[in-house]
Amino acid sequence: MPIVPPRPVAPATVTPDGTSGCPPVLASNARRAGSLSVSDGTMLPVIIVSTDGSCLKNPGGAIGWAWVDHQDGHFDSGGAAEGTNQIAELIAILRAVEAHPGEAPLLIESDSQYAIKSATEWLPGWKRKGWRTAAGKPVQNLELIKALDAAISARPGPVRFRWVRGHVGNLFNERADELAGIAARDWEAGRGGVGDALLSGQSVAHQPASGAEGGSDGDTGGRSEPPAPTVRPPAADQATPKLAPPAAGSPRPQPDWEADTLF
Repeated sequence: MPIVPPRPVAPATVTPDGTSGCPPVLASNARRAGSLSVSDGTMLPVIIVSTDGSCLKNPGGAIGWAWVDHQDGHFDSGGAAEGTNQIAELIAILRAVEAHPGEAPLLIESDSQYAIKSATEWLPGWKRKGWRTAAGKPVQNLELIKALDAAISARPGPVRFRWVRGHVGNLFNERADELAGIAARDWEAGRGGVGDALLSGQSVAHQPASGAEGGSDGDTGGRSEPPAPTVRPPAADQATPKLAPPAAGSPRPQPDWEADTLF
C-alpha cells in the first residue's frame, strides 16, 4: 500500500464519546490528559487510533478498511471483493485492536455509530439473548462481532470509543477514509492480492443497505445484502506502513478530553 501524502485540512470539533458498553476503568491516579496509571504506578500514554471503512457500492461492492495511529502515523489497510459499509467498519476496528496489544489504554475514533454500538452498548444484550436482537432476529455480522468482543476482552489494557463526524476535516479520520478508499478501489480493480488480504470470501450474515445503522440494537428490519467475509488473523510478520508526517503549517487536531473522562 503506497504512503499517502498528507494534505492540509482544518481541524474539526468532534462530539464526546457517549457509549457505555465497555466495563468502567477507574482512573483516580490519572494526573494528566492522555495517560493512565496501571497497577505498578506507571503512567501509560493513551493510544489514539482512527478507523474507517469503505464500500464502493453498498451493498455488494468492493470494501476497504483502514486504521491510522495518531501518535506516529503508522497505519494498516486491506479489503475484500465484496461486502458492506458496516462489515468494513467492523473489520477496521477489529484490526486496530489486534494491532495495539498491551496495557496502554486504547481510544478508537470512528464515524460509524453502528460499529461502536455493536462493540459496546448492544453487545451485552445480544449475548444475553443468545446472539439475537430485541426483535428476536439473529445478530448480523455475528462472526465479526464475536471476534471483536474476544479481541477487546483479551486485551490487558482498556478499550474506549469516541464517535466523530465523518467528512468534516478531521485529519486522522480523513486519512483513514482515504486509505480505506484506496484499498477498496484496489480490490475492485483486481489488485487485492491474496498475500495482502486479511479476509477470505466465505459467507456469513447480511446487514442493512445504503449505510443504514439498523434499528435500536442493530436489527436490519428484514433487509438483506451480500455476505460478510470470514475473518482470519493477519500475518505475524506483516510490517505496518507509516504515513508521511504532516506538511508544514498543517493543523493537527488536539484531543478535547481528559483521561479521567474516558478511562
